[in-house]
Amino acid sequence: MNRAFGKVFKSDSGVEYGVIREAKEPFPKGLSSSSILAEDCCGNYFVLLNEAVCFWDHETTESVFLSESVNDFVSVCTALGEVELEHGQVESAWIDPEFAKQFGINTKP
Repeated sequence: MNRAFGKVFKSDSGVEYGVIREAKEPFPKGLSSSSILAEDCCGNYFVLLNEAVCFWDHETTESVFLSESVNDFVSVCTALGEVELEHGQVESAWIDPEFAKQFGINTKP
């Protein structure tokens, strides 16, 4: 599974799931630690359910089928593509206050 870390899973319909990283405890209630394969940076998990890989959404606690096996899942994972934004496309962004301080940016309203 670690071959997928740092990558994204792109479904047949074009939806991207990831960036995939090693899962760290504590895990949410209702998820078995033995079924957790990885997590993303938003609190969601990639889990194994009856040999299939699913995406578990932390907000809804629902699972979405992604792949029939771990091998199939890993084979579809790709590097995150670059995103180019035009001026005015970003409406808001969260910046770590400690990081912002390094550049003299005040993040308090």
